[in-house]
Amino acid sequence: MSHRSRSLIATGTLGIALAALPAYAHRADAFAVPDIQAREITWERCSSGKIALFAMALGDRLQCGTLSAPLDHHRPDEGDITLSVVRISVADVSKRRGTLFVNPGGPGGDAGEFAGVLAAFWLNAPPGDPIHGDKKRVLDAFDIVAVVPRGMSASSRLDCPVDLPRVDSIMVNRTAIHRAKWDLYARRISDGCRSDPKYPYISTEQTVYDHELVRRSLGSPTFNYYGVSYGTWIGAWYGATYPGKVGRMVLDSTMDFTSTFEENHLSVGPALQDIFDRRVAAPAIRTPSLYGLGDDENAVRDVLRGLVPRVHEAWVRYFDAPEDLMAAKAVSDWLQAEPLLDKQGVASRIDQWRFSEDTVVNARASAAAHQSLERIFLAVNPRVGQLSSRSAVLNAIPCNDTEATRDAGVWQDIIARQVRDYPARPSAGLMNSCVFAHGPNAVKPPQERLARAGKILILAAEFDTITPVSQALRMLNTLPNAKALVLRDSSEHGLFAMTDHPCIERTTARFLLDGRTPTTQLTECLNDPVVPSPTESPDVSPTLSVWRKQLRDLLDGNSLEAFFAPAFVVGRSLQGENTNE
Repeated sequence: MSHRSRSLIATGTLGIALAALPAYAHRADAFAVPDIQAREITWERCSSGKIALFAMALGDRLQCGTLSAPLDHHRPDEGDITLSVVRISVADVSKRRGTLFVNPGGPGGDAGEFAGVLAAFWLNAPPGDPIHGDKKRVLDAFDIVAVVPRGMSASSRLDCPVDLPRVDSIMVNRTAIHRAKWDLYARRISDGCRSDPKYPYISTEQTVYDHELVRRSLGSPTFNYYGVSYGTWIGAWYGATYPGKVGRMVLDSTMDFTSTFEENHLSVGPALQDIFDRRVAAPAIRTPSLYGLGDDENAVRDVLRGLVPRVHEAWVRYFDAPEDLMAAKAVSDWLQAEPLLDKQGVASRIDQWRFSEDTVVNARASAAAHQSLERIFLAVNPRVGQLSSRSAVLNAIPCNDTEATRDAGVWQDIIARQVRDYPARPSAGLMNSCVFAHGPNAVKPPQERLARAGKILILAAEFDTITPVSQALRMLNTLPNAKALVLRDSSEHGLFAMTDHPCIERTTARFLLDGRTPTTQLTECLNDPVVPSPTESPDVSPTLSVWRKQLRDLLDGNSLEAFFAPAFVVGRSLQGENTNE
């Protein structure tokens, strides 16, 4: 077996982290839930947007629906918006066990596309495969349903007109002029989004009521759910709002629902720094003559701090070995000396450069430098126009959901501490438009209500830098109805279907199918090699590997936009975007 069970007083990093966390203080807050009445969903063939691409694989089982929903569920008489819904029905209705709602995160992730990729993956899973075969059974047992979040272009879109200044990495450029530009950028995002009257209602609270509306409209007696990243925040919010309606809930790469959005974002800094120190600094200082990066941790960190902004921002999250920092430093030095050097010019320098006298180290550093060029020389479009609906939702929901720092000076002090302590973190997660918003506009349900919400399975990777494992452990510590699987020595963000570990794949699928959970509250899944699954039949097309790659691309896109690049992705997503999201 590739797992072992641990109690909460286990030894090791995970055990210590979990045992050290205080139990959540119980409160008796009143929480008002609106009266939501079912509405008719109009179903039709999916004929436009990315979701239509899945019709060939899923056939008539794939349907797209629309329905009206109150702009404000607490005041339903004040107007409606339109919601889009995607459903992949079971093949045999006599075998249907219920409905499984899914969401890939973001905020602003394409829930419809996510449902389509998942269903296509599960449809093509060979039933006899010892690792992935149960996924086919999940698709045979549940209708897969995705509610496209309000604010997205497929539902009623949130419009955010902006005129954004050019900004560098705030981690590297700390001049007074640039700090002022950073504040101006955040203010203009906030002002642009708040100019749309729908803005106050683009929140997880209202999104959860939309899910409840769809559940009732479908006639589903319970809410089964699989969410990734921000999708776990939606799931936790739903569970705390409607604990009696939850059946089985998988929270994959879990955000910490006990804290605020801002605190979740700031936790990325220490997680990324810890990985950098372990994987880059530690081996570099063990053999300083081999890598030339310094002979102590501070010296290696100073190399990181010295990178030019565009190289620093392109490399954070990708550092995995000393050779990566060697590559980044060389390219940074060239661009600092010749700022107008183009991509081809840098590529030529890499080919001619000797990174190390050691042949293996030199080859690794050269390959890493070449791989970074696409990120470093990513084209940037004009920053005047509309934010993409995805970026608009991304900026609105954190500000509407929970309290945030509202003083620009205080926020710059927070940035300064992050720069000092965590140079391996990205700048973009520090672009906080909530400083200039007037939120929150949602009422978050009390955490203790989630402890009554059916069965919950939490998935986490030990070195996930987007939703660090500490967030999952905090959640687990507050939930007697939850069990957790932690994949050791893994940095994956989004685990289910992304691994070949039976501890993750079979346990999660069987939890969804039969409600079976691990015997202990925390199970550590060892990242050992596993026996490969049987060769797929040549008739299966597209193959599982193709669908998995598409799923990984989708999840990585959501993660990068949400936690690592909002300040830059929105700048590349203004005019001329494809609004078929």
